[in-house]
Amino acid sequence: MKTRIEPGNPFGYDRYGFAWQHVPAGGPAHLDFGCGDGRFLAALASKGCGRLVGIDISREAVEQAQQRCGGAEIVHLTQVAPLPFPDGTFSSASLMDVLEHVYEQDVLLGELQRVLQAGGILIVTVPRRYVFSFLDLGNLKFRFPRLHRWCYCRRHTQQEYERRYVTNPDGLVGDVSAQKRWHEHFTQAGLAELLSRNGFETVAFDGAGFFLRVLKLADLMFRRLGPARRALGKLRVPDARLFSSANLFCVARKANDMV
Repeated sequence: MKTRIEPGNPFGYDRYGFAWQHVPAGGPAHLDFGCGDGRFLAALASKGCGRLVGIDISREAVEQAQQRCGGAEIVHLTQVAPLPFPDGTFSSASLMDVLEHVYEQDVLLGELQRVLQAGGILIVTVPRRYVFSFLDLGNLKFRFPRLHRWCYCRRHTQQEYERRYVTNPDGLVGDVSAQKRWHEHFTQAGLAELLSRNGFETVAFDGAGFFLRVLKLADLMFRRLGPARRALGKLRVPDARLFSSANLFCVARKANDMV
């Protein structure tokens, strides 16, 4: 990762650290689409953003974010659009590890472009397509559904599996859109083209990690061996700091506002 992590950054060399560096301090309003458990929104309070809004399609994530982010607005949506905000509501927005899960990517990006103010910043992070992309455990459920079901049910109940992967009320298969059914990986050129056709111009690219997917697989294999897992965990920090292949990070701006 090439981005310099400032001392006040509460995150490390990952998507949160990158995004935190690029959200303008003191902005009037920030939107985090796919806010998850709200950890990023909670940290943005220290940057002096006037209004913090989080959106997620997962009911479970919304409940977690509401508990974590006392001063933020957390919204549950059952679809990616329309967003329930007037044009030009936000000065910045983040879309961190979300696009790869979404079927209607153009619709979502078009809505984000609409609700951003003139000069608004969009921060996007996605998995990068590279040599170890085939090790993405997020696609195990699609490539080997029976194996995935067996593995999941060993650690959870059959009822939990059915709720999360078969009858999910949020229209998801795990955390991926049921229409998409694939955890997508992007090239830099592909992401730039997707953003461009939806009214954004890329400002900067970065990334983090190289052995990330290898380390995640090893962590799964050695999860019962404490010392081995701790050793693997220590390797993730230098891997994220020194390399930029596993994850792709981007800062973009509304194209018609570029000077």
